[in-house]
Amino acid sequence: MRNLAALALALALQPADAGALQLSVGSVQVPADQADAELWLDNPDPAPWSGQARLYRWEQHEDAEQLQPAEDVALSPSILEIPPGQRQRLRVVRLGAAPAQVQQAYRLVITPDPALPAATAPRYSLPVFLDPPAAPEVASMLQIRVRPGPSAQLQLYNGGPRHAHLADLVFIDSRGSRQVVIAGLAGYVLPYQRRTWTLPARPDHYAAGRFRARLDHAAEADLPELNPEIAASTRSGL
Repeated sequence: MRNLAALALALALQPADAGALQLSVGSVQVPADQADAELWLDNPDPAPWSGQARLYRWEQHEDAEQLQPAEDVALSPSILEIPPGQRQRLRVVRLGAAPAQVQQAYRLVITPDPALPAATAPRYSLPVFLDPPAAPEVASMLQIRVRPGPSAQLQLYNGGPRHAHLADLVFIDSRGSRQVVIAGLAGYVLPYQRRTWTLPARPDHYAAGRFRARLDHAAEADLPELNPEIAASTRSGL
């Protein structure tokens, strides 16, 4: 359960406290035919807000999220000063050509000035995606495999060229009883990446049943089983 809670905290991108900023979007997408995209930061508080925005290349490795310095994207502006009751436009700018085939993923991290009170100045993190020309027509291809047992694991593989957006994850046992595993955004699986989540304990150890979720904002549906050939091709135990 600890791994799932940490993943939800890292990926849901919603601050735990009511913060000074309100963000106009939960993610940023730069289409192939545009060089930039924007979001708005609103400061409804009676005090000014100041901080810094940074972009990182986002990678996934099994149960870990990794952020690396990004040199092919930029922010305008990167230093933020937002007066009380005002808003600030923040632009994400692609510095080179659009990705040829596979969507590229980044993290936009907005950090408040250390002088601001922590309770009213949370840190924000949003996913940023640079689309290749065919991205709007190509869906993600998420498949799962369940490893039952006292420390059951849910293993996911995205075999598509764009990210998978997973929400409202539930488990339905052999008798049809539903258990909510994660309500709301469960997380993202990036193109051609694998993730492994430790599941909450159950008396049946997930030995029989199925997982359902809303994938890529669609209606709830069963999550397909991982292709055995893909499962056998990795050294991670998938």
